[in-house]
Amino acid sequence: MNVLIPWRQALPPLLETEGAAALMQAPSLTVALRALGHGFSVRLLHLGAVGGDVWLADGLGDAPEWFARDVLLCVNDTPVVWARSLCAHSAEHWRTLLDCGTRPLGERLFDGSLPLSRSAFEYAVPDAATDLSGFGGTAFAARRSFFKLHGEALGLVECFLPALKNYLVDAN
Repeated sequence: MNVLIPWRQALPPLLETEGAAALMQAPSLTVALRALGHGFSVRLLHLGAVGGDVWLADGLGDAPEWFARDVLLCVNDTPVVWARSLCAHSAEHWRTLLDCGTRPLGERLFDGSLPLSRSAFEYAVPDAATDLSGFGGTAFAARRSFFKLHGEALGLVECFLPALKNYLVDAN
């Protein structure tokens, strides 16, 4: 079932009051989560072909086949973010980068070695029924952006899980 997710350019108001604004706008979520001062790790859920995608496909155009990397970003071994990276199955540059096991993709995206460009963030508050493939939980917020590298596109969505709130400091 394809559920239309209402993406917006501005942070949803409820996030501005929960101390999540800085994290939601951090260029590298890997860096921001490590800065919380707790153990950070990545759990690989899936790497390979996927069918449809409700999170990113509308921003990537048409492709006969999709390739995805689904992971959980964890703090103190607790999942706090579900993330999906999606590209056309034919996008060799991205497929090579996505095959990084339990290393954070952000380490490679933001190390300055790649001639890539990134779109502005878009934000959403997902419906409780929206699928987080490979993970049975729900998200209280999501952000997405799109990258270009050598003419190929990659979509990245990061869904913020309720356990993350235990590590956020209220900005007020």
